[in-house]
Amino acid sequence: MNFSYQNQQIFNELTLAIADNKITTIVGPNGSGKSTLFKLLTRGIRPNTGRVLLDGKDIWKISSREFAQRVALVHQKNELFDEIKVRDLIKMGRLPYQGLMGNLDESKKTDEILAALELNSVKDKLVSELSGGQQQRVWLGLSLAQEPEYLFLDEPTTYLDLHFQVQFLQLIKKLNRENGLTICMILHDLNQALRYSDQVILVKDGEIESKGLPEEVLTQDNIRDAFGIDCHVIETERGPIIEQF
Repeated sequence: MNFSYQNQQIFNELTLAIADNKITTIVGPNGSGKSTLFKLLTRGIRPNTGRVLLDGKDIWKISSREFAQRVALVHQKNELFDEIKVRDLIKMGRLPYQGLMGNLDESKKTDEILAALELNSVKDKLVSELSGGQQQRVWLGLSLAQEPEYLFLDEPTTYLDLHFQVQFLQLIKKLNRENGLTICMILHDLNQALRYSDQVILVKDGEIESKGLPEEVLTQDNIRDAFGIDCHVIETERGPIIEQF
C-alpha cells in the first residue's frame, strides 16, 4: 500500500496485518505516520495504490452500512451533539441495522451496554454534563451498539486524567478478553502500550520499524532509535515498565 500527501511520500509499499481477537497498539513519534495509518485502515482516506482488506475484501468496495456494522471507531475527542442524553446517543449506534432485522429490541441492547460500561446512573443525563472519562465511555458505548467485529481507537486516553486512562484501558482489555473483539488503537504512553497490548506496531518515518509482542518491540534500543530518548526496561512482578533517564 502506498500513500502520498501533497507530493510527500508517507507510506511506500507498506504491508501490515492486524491480528484477530487481539489488542494491537500503534506507537511512534509525532509525524511518524500513525494517524495517517489509522485513517487508511478506517476509510478516512484512500491509499494511492494498493488495498486495505477486511476478510479479503477491499474496504472501499464494502457498503457504508456493512462497514459500520463491522468496524467501529472511537476518536481522541468527539464532537458533542447538542442536548442529547446518554441513552439516546448510545442508541444511535444501532442506525446501521435499521430496516434490516425487523423489530430489534433496541432498549434491551442499550440497557446491556449501559450496564456493562457502568453508565446506568447517568443514562438520562446530557452527555455534555458528564466528566471526560464518562463521556469517553459513552462514545465507546455508541461504538459497541454497532456490535462491531473490529474496534479502532485513536488516542482514546489523550484528554483523560490518569485515573480515567487506567479505567478506560482496563475496560478495553475486558471487552477484548470477554467478547473476542479485535481492537487496534494508537497510544502515546509506552508503558500503557506494554501493559494493555497483545501486539505493538512501532512506526517511524512512514515505515514499520518493528512489530510483535510488546516486550519485543518496546526495547531500550528501539525506543532510543524511534524517540531519541534513553531508558531502562525494568522487569517487575506486574510485568516490564519503561523508565526514562
